[in-house]
Amino acid sequence: MEYFKINSLWKRNGWYFDQDKKNSPDYQAGRQSFIIGDYSEPEFGNIIKWRVDEKIDGTNIRIHYKCENPDSIGSLEFKGRTDNAQIPPHLLKHLQDTFTLEKFYKEFPEAKEVILYGEGYGPKIQSCGGNYRKDVSFILFDIWVNGWWLMRLSVREISKRLGIDIVPEIGIMTENEIVEYVKSKPLSNCSMNPQMMEGIIARSEPLVCFRNGKPVVWKLKCKEFT
Repeated sequence: MEYFKINSLWKRNGWYFDQDKKNSPDYQAGRQSFIIGDYSEPEFGNIIKWRVDEKIDGTNIRIHYKCENPDSIGSLEFKGRTDNAQIPPHLLKHLQDTFTLEKFYKEFPEAKEVILYGEGYGPKIQSCGGNYRKDVSFILFDIWVNGWWLMRLSVREISKRLGIDIVPEIGIMTENEIVEYVKSKPLSNCSMNPQMMEGIIARSEPLVCFRNGKPVVWKLKCKEFT
């Protein structure tokens, strides 16, 4: 299952469809393409508190475990954002060395299907990858088990037992607090060399989902306000 698309908090003006405006400094100034206050999903306006995580600038990775036969140890696949996405060879090797069937079978002994969602990040992954760390790695941000999205506490505990990183948690904030935080151009909390945070991911607190099962989540990027 591919990870769901995360929309920005607000809708956009749409100038980016007009090439002349896109190349004009007047329209590019501040990258303020948002229609402030016009939510990309109307439900966003009904949420008071949001749990905020740092958004990592990497490549989306899915680690897919299946074990439908209780007498089997199951199967394991490594995938990118889509099923056809190519994973960089040095990242794929790291994933294969880090995650094994034995680890998943031990951690999820009764699960028929598990997906770890995260970012591959580090050298040769995005232009800023070498600032995060000296070696390539995987950082976890979500876990789906048998049709259920796990709560943050469970995700954190599983990450510790598997010995993998989890995206930094910034805290519980209101929408206005989040916007002001992003505008302040904060530094990344997991970068070896100081660099501006890519942005934030905000999830409803407590977690709620749309009728189709997609969690109520949005994003903001720091560069939108620079």
